[in-house]
Amino acid sequence: MYPQAERKVTCHFPAASPTEAGTHAERDYIARQVVANAALHRVNKALVDNQDVTAPLFLHARVTMRGSIIFTTTNTQNNIIYEDYTTIIADAISDYGKCEKVENGKCFSQFLLHGLPTHLSLPNISDSIATNYPLLIKCQTPCWLTPADRREQRATSTIVMTLSGSTKKADIG
Repeated sequence: MYPQAERKVTCHFPAASPTEAGTHAERDYIARQVVANAALHRVNKALVDNQDVTAPLFLHARVTMRGSIIFTTTNTQNNIIYEDYTTIIADAISDYGKCEKVENGKCFSQFLLHGLPTHLSLPNISDSIATNYPLLIKCQTPCWLTPADRREQRATSTIVMTLSGSTKKADIG
């Protein structure tokens, strides 16, 4: 099993006309990335300069076609509660306009479960997981990692399980 838990924080700006300054006026990829890099620098500097902040820095930023800025961390930073830093983030990028909302990405973790009998149905497997691990919150129904034709001749195979939150292997037991 391995977890995947990259964190994203999205800053939403009100719709603006194409002639206005800021992130909305930047329509080609290179220009949007220049804005994203500058915003990334400002946010990271604001976080470092704030003595109360212990959160690791963001590693990447991008500006969407609609003008939102998305900041991304690595999968090693999944215990940080970025909700505590939304005001600092919004203030750091206020030069791009009023940030309407800072939204923390829907965090999830994915695990591979090996050696599951191929004769079992996915709903049966899902029910068994829910019964044996009632604290785990599934985001999706588990799915087989390999297509049906490759599983036909095998007694066991692997499923992908997606859980809500930043669950770690140690949390599952």
